[in-house]
Amino acid sequence: MTEQLSARQEIADLAVRYAMAVDDHDIETVLSCFTPDGTFVRRGSAVSGPELRVFWERMMARYGLTVHTVHGHLVTVDGATGKGVQAGSAELVYRGTLMRASYRYEDRYECREGRWLFARRELGFAYMLPDGAPFPAGTDRIRWPDAEPEAADYPETLPTW
Repeated sequence: MTEQLSARQEIADLAVRYAMAVDDHDIETVLSCFTPDGTFVRRGSAVSGPELRVFWERMMARYGLTVHTVHGHLVTVDGATGKGVQAGSAELVYRGTLMRASYRYEDRYECREGRWLFARRELGFAYMLPDGAPFPAGTDRIRWPDAEPEAADYPETLPTW
């Protein structure tokens, strides 16, 4: 039981370290949170392994200030692997516009050489809206300033909805 609690705490710390590294534009720390063959999925697009660096360089160039806040993290561990869901919110400055988001990560973890890492991290949004914008009716709650509205990733897609 102590080993499982320790693993769960290390994974919770991993999620916070990752969020802070994204906000700090610390690409080396972000990359160190993933297994060498790890995968990141965002809006249906997956990048893995060496592609992660290119992806994160683009993301860090895209945004000014970002503030990610981890709200909750459900983790199950089975030996040297685990899975989890981490909820949070974010404020992002995109082309001079403050954006607000509610997100979830669906995660797979692996313990390699004594360190818990993301093997797969999939990002989904309940909404992404310009600060102060009226909350839209319906599912089209992804509203970047320079793009057409898009459907949110959840909760309507969940089997319980």
